[in-house]
Amino acid sequence: MTATKELSGRIASVDVFRGITILLMIFVNDVAGVRDIPFWLKHAAPGSPGMTFADVVFPAFLFIVGLSLPFALAQRKKKYPGQPLFLHVLTRTAGLLVLGLLMLNGPAVSSMNAAWWNVLMYAGAILFWAAYPENEKRKAIFPILKWTGFALLVFLLAIYRRGSGDTLSWIQTGWWGILGEIGFAYAATALLYLLFRDRPALLLSIPALCILLYIADRSGQLDFLGRIRTVFYPGSHFGTHVLISFSGLLCGHWLFGRGPGDHRAYLKKLGIFALLCGLAGYALYGLYGVDKIAATPSWALFSTAICILIFMLCYGVLDVGGKKGAYPFFKPIAVNPLLAYLLHVMLIYVFRLAGFASFYGSQLGAGIIGILRAAAYTGFIYLITRLLTKAGVKLKL
Repeated sequence: MTATKELSGRIASVDVFRGITILLMIFVNDVAGVRDIPFWLKHAAPGSPGMTFADVVFPAFLFIVGLSLPFALAQRKKKYPGQPLFLHVLTRTAGLLVLGLLMLNGPAVSSMNAAWWNVLMYAGAILFWAAYPENEKRKAIFPILKWTGFALLVFLLAIYRRGSGDTLSWIQTGWWGILGEIGFAYAATALLYLLFRDRPALLLSIPALCILLYIADRSGQLDFLGRIRTVFYPGSHFGTHVLISFSGLLCGHWLFGRGPGDHRAYLKKLGIFALLCGLAGYALYGLYGVDKIAATPSWALFSTAICILIFMLCYGVLDVGGKKGAYPFFKPIAVNPLLAYLLHVMLIYVFRLAGFASFYGSQLGAGIIGILRAAAYTGFIYLITRLLTKAGVKLKL
């Protein structure tokens, strides 16, 4: 059996890592509004000399994007052999950037009721990007639903305004939102992999080049880019964020290419890589410190090392040890992460329209009760995603 055949199906450790990551991202986003909780549950303040549990969640998402890429691109090539992978990458990137900007600008809408605009926006996104089942008796309605979602998004964009009076404006790029940042990292990682996947030396050099790009940006060497630099943030979006996602890709590339049952060599390679990332993060700490908001190299390298170690644990337990009892629990959200992520924001606005009290008011928004409420909400999103996934509702950019 070849490595490609062995790895053609879903890999339990990759799915479980993705499932854990998306659940933690929902929890961290929700608990961010809770008062009087331990500092490590929130992002470290900008400029503080360290990082918290919450500061590793976004890097874990970037890491899993890269980790999954070799398998996703191989499956895409197998399913659509005549379609160029570059076009698929660019189309998917465009979808992530659009969603990122919609989510970023949604809370600031002033041209209509913000809750209604956001609920309709998320509904339109789900309708448009849903992967409708094939060979269904009702398949004639699926294109109608898809283009209804598209028309709804176009309408909402057309009427969108933020601010008032002289400050009235349209969509702003800002920091592009979480999905936008993931979109840039995905595009750079995927395109670099397609260009250099047959040249291992170049693949290994890319994380180091990402660090150099960040240093060049911070030191003013990229100031000649002017407005381009302040819109696209090359140091973080194409520097340290890509460092994390491309490190994940290297781990996925090694997994994709390993021999059948060759677990020991693979785990050893991952362990060495994690150690090198940790040492590099320590060596560069004095340069910019550890700062998620500034996306410093040490933050990226420490986060990458942690992600590799967690993935090693998942891989060792599930794929080497064969203990896959947790896999059925995580699989529904692992195969449908975008739906879960959109739902966790959309339903906040739905509850607001329904007249429910604010999630973050009174006792529900403070201390241990607030933490438990955030955990319960994460569980609720999991259950909704599980039910919708079982019913065949999946999102695919």
